[in-house]
Parts: sequence; C-alpha cells; structure tokens
Amino acid sequence: MKKIILFPILFLFLWSCMAPRVVTQITPEAPVGNYAMGREYISLGSENIDVELGFDGIYGSNLMFDFVLVNGSSEILTIQPKDFYYVLLDSVTADSSMLPPRMAVDPDKVLLNYDQIIEDKQGEKKANSFLGFLDAGVGLLATVAAVITTENPAYLADGLYSMFGTANHYISQDKQIKSDLALINEEKVVVNEEIFRSCQVAPGEVVSGYVYFPEHSEAEYYMFCFPVEHQIFQFVYNQQKVIVYE
Repeated sequence: MKKIILFPILFLFLWSCMAPRVVTQITPEAPVGNYAMGREYISLGSENIDVELGFDGIYGSNLMFDFVLVNGSSEILTIQPKDFYYVLLDSVTADSSMLPPRMAVDPDKVLLNYDQIIEDKQGEKKANSFLGFLDAGVGLLATVAAVITTENPAYLADGLYSMFGTANHYISQDKQIKSDLALINEEKVVVNEEIFRSCQVAPGEVVSGYVYFPEHSEAEYYMFCFPVEHQIFQFVYNQQKVIVYE
C-alpha cells in the first residue's frame, strides 16, 4: 500500500518541478529522408536536376533551411534566391495555385539584421559602462557626505563595500555583453559565407546554402517552392505547437 500511495505524490512533485514551454515543430510531409549534420534532408528530382531541403531551425522571426542543388544537365543553370517562396496550406492536398506567395528573405537583409543586432549590443555595452561609472560616482559622493556629516568612519567601510558590489555587477554585465557580441559576430561570419546567393551552376556542379523564410505562427502547412529554370520544386512541411516540460 505504501508504494501505491507514494507514487502519485512523487509524480506530482516531479510534475511541479517541470516548467512547461511551447515549442514549434516543423516536420516534412514526406517519407523519412536522409539525416546529415543533425537535420533531415528531403530529396526531389527531375531527369537532370536534383534538389534537397533540410530544416535547420527558427532564428528570430525566420525559418532557416539548407538548400542543395545538383546540376545533372548539360546546361548552365541560373538560380535566383529572390524567386524562392512559400504558400500557406490548410491541408496537404489543398490547391495552392491561387494562393498568394510569401517570398524568401533577401540575403542582404539577413546580414543587415546581424549588423543591427551588433550595433544594439555595442550601445548596450556603452550604456552599461556609463551607468557603472554613474552609480559608482553617486555612491562615492553619498559615502563622503555621510562621513563628513556623521564623522563616523564606519560609513566609509560600508560605502566601499557597496561600491565594490556595484562594480562587480557592471563588470559581470560587461563580460556577458562581450561574450554575446563575440558569438553574434562569429555567427554572422558563418552566415555570410554559407547563405545562398544568386549564382550560376555549371553542369555537374553542386551548390548549397542557407535560405531564410519569414515565419508564420498560425500556419498549419507550408509549401516551400524553389523555381529552377522552367521547373518548380515543392516541399510541404507541417507546423505544430507542442508543450514540453523541462
């Protein structure tokens, strides 16, 4: 009897320690693809062109995909990422021909967004330094005034202790901002090298790169469309909101 009574109590305790979080899951509506570098790639092909698409994750307000194209034709292919788009579907079999397209994010805008984030972080760093000096100065003036008024040297020790605490807080903040800036700059370098841009693909060549699409939080299904010459390669993905406990 004790085990039966204790189990629900333990279960309730563990449940209470788990914080619920809503996570967006985006999965392909297709047979299982091939896994590489932690993502699932779905393949489509024609007689002369093969393409693969792998969902990489949600970054800010954008969906990020790795797009791969193999030119098996005898002609040079011109690929324009500005032509990539998606349409929203309410079911896998819905007619998409009359739906308005939502275009992929321009590569230059993606990189400009990184520049804006870096600029904001640098401003945050300057503000943190200024407030640190300001708080330290106010604390010093208050301490000196207290010592002069009361002639009690104990106020000096208390004031210095408080100032050290304030300084440590701003120093810690400064280190965190520097760390964030370093990570953002590293990420920008990678994205700048790997993002998919307009290109020409010679026969036998393979090209790949990151493609960004604006997220739509209410979407049930996305159909991502990649026009290549006179063909359109279409990938349907399902979007679901699930609750996870951590």
